[in-house]
Amino acid sequence: MGGTVTFGTLQTGAGRARGWLLAVGSLLLILGIVGLFMVVSLTIVSTLWYGVLLIAAGIAEIAEALAKPSEVEAWRSRVVRFFAGLLYLVGGLWAAFRPLEASLALTLVLGLTLIASGVARALWAIVHTTQLSRATVILFALLSMLLGAAIIAQWPYSGLWAIGLFVSCDLIAAGLSWAWIGLFGPPPVAPALASPGSGSATR
Repeated sequence: MGGTVTFGTLQTGAGRARGWLLAVGSLLLILGIVGLFMVVSLTIVSTLWYGVLLIAAGIAEIAEALAKPSEVEAWRSRVVRFFAGLLYLVGGLWAAFRPLEASLALTLVLGLTLIASGVARALWAIVHTTQLSRATVILFALLSMLLGAAIIAQWPYSGLWAIGLFVSCDLIAAGLSWAWIGLFGPPPVAPALASPGSGSATR
């Protein structure tokens, strides 16, 4: 009897968990689809959020560098951390007050990073001859390089939509993942029924 109640409770909890996963996935999916139709606004909002994060990180880095005593950390290390925090702070303020210009710079860095990572992955796949999925790695590396080249070729106009498009695609991918887990994820194991002492307790 107790085992039945426990199993029913677990089933109810699992159903609620799946419901929450499906709800979160659906919300992320809707936000991603909506973001595809307003990539410029999403690019500016994402750049503003990035600036806020940089400001917070800069303030925390500067405060920690000034608060730590010299007995705990050498003054050279504290000076480096102080200037690193100052750089974060300046970059964050620039992104917060000039989000359009900051999005152009971030888009250029994004395109160059995609090309560089694609080249690095292709070279890695060529050098490692024992890699079984070499063709797949090279294919994704070429796609990364092509995407980076396309972003740079359309720069500075790509600075208006590239970041927003990436954020929207990321939201859609995350939403599909959460919804898939909520719908088709593996059922939870009932530990109370699987334990050795549960049979005697049920009797």
